[in-house]
Amino acid sequence: MRLLVLDLDGTLWDHGDASRLVPPYEFHGDYLSDAYGEELHLFPGVREFLEWVSWRFLLTIASWNVEEKVRPILEGFGLWDYFLFPKIEGHPNKADMIRRSLEELASMGYTIEEVIYVDDRDIHIEDVKTTAPSIQFIHMWRDAKSFEELRKLLGRMG
Repeated sequence: MRLLVLDLDGTLWDHGDASRLVPPYEFHGDYLSDAYGEELHLFPGVREFLEWVSWRFLLTIASWNVEEKVRPILEGFGLWDYFLFPKIEGHPNKADMIRRSLEELASMGYTIEEVIYVDDRDIHIEDVKTTAPSIQFIHMWRDAKSFEELRKLLGRMG
């Protein structure tokens, strides 16, 4: 099996820190507004990408956020159920998040042969490589400038 690990802020949506948003959220298609009118927009093609990739990969999340604030966003957009053992935690240790997701998947009988990690920033990649040395990193908006490009890149990778 192949595992695709996704970041959230700046990767799936345009907001830099979704944990700062204040519920209740009001959803309008591919964007939401919080209690103070601050908006968060899904990047174009996210929904189609998740539908396509979910047939080819196991999906999880490694996000430095507050789950109590961010899970309702994913649920409100109808995206939560795409992910297995997502890690949305209030610390930057994505290596630990990915390691624990891999352990949980293994405990469920999954054999993960390939891990691909997608993030809009590369500051976590060296730590992540200590956990999964063979991990492949895709720098969103540099290696793939859209979700359509990301889909094509993943298609070429395997």
